Amino acid sequence: MGVAEQGGKIRYAAILDTETSGLSPAEGAVCIEIAVMLYDVKLAQPVASYASLIRRDGNEAYGMSANAAEHVNGIPGDLLASAPEADVVWRCVKWLLAQADVIVAHRADFDKKFVPDLGRPWICSKSDIKWPGNMRGDHLVHLALNLGLGVASAHRAMTDVDTLARIFTRVAERGQDLEQLLLHASRPKVLYYAQVSYEDRRLASQNGFLWDPPTHGKNWYRYMPPEDIGELPFPVKTVPA
Repeated sequence: MGVAEQGGKIRYAAILDTETSGLSPAEGAVCIEIAVMLYDVKLAQPVASYASLIRRDGNEAYGMSANAAEHVNGIPGDLLASAPEADVVWRCVKWLLAQADVIVAHRADFDKKFVPDLGRPWICSKSDIKWPGNMRGDHLVHLALNLGLGVASAHRAMTDVDTLARIFTRVAERGQDLEQLLLHASRPKVLYYAQVSYEDRRLASQNGFLWDPPTHGKNWYRYMPPEDIGELPFPVKTVPA
């Protein structure tokens, strides 16, 4: 059910992050860690949270680790052998999401590829949210530091979820209506490709466009409301029908 069908109100958001064994499910990568926090948008405080690794076995005979991205997220492949089974983990996640109106994730398009259908609309805190003071949401760490928040570490799911929750709380403390912030971010969107040269590729990134060759054919892409196109400093095109 979308936000519009809920009467245009957001009381609870589920802040979510994943860690994965690679970059693309098409290349065999899977979710190996999930963290989710139920966050009260009206009171600007966390309600409950859940995090777990997801069981996966490597293939010792062929020297294959259960986590090919260990050098990125620091999760030892051997640790996954003692983690809960996937069906148990996703049941817990869905139970916590039962009260949520929306899911918020940083670079949501990536996380969404690695999780089952969770039955809630998604908001990307990197591309969809217009942060107050024209703060850019490219990186959670930079956003947190700009708000005077300390960051202890990164690249584990609950750490990033907690960072985003603290960002929301600090923004609310500064007078921002979080519900209106998220409602604005949840407007209907269309897929656009940035029309930029190789030399201007950073401009696309600075305006929330993502580069994802496996699924978007070597294009900078972004899902965004049509009414916001005029704010971009470069032309865009839509996906051919």
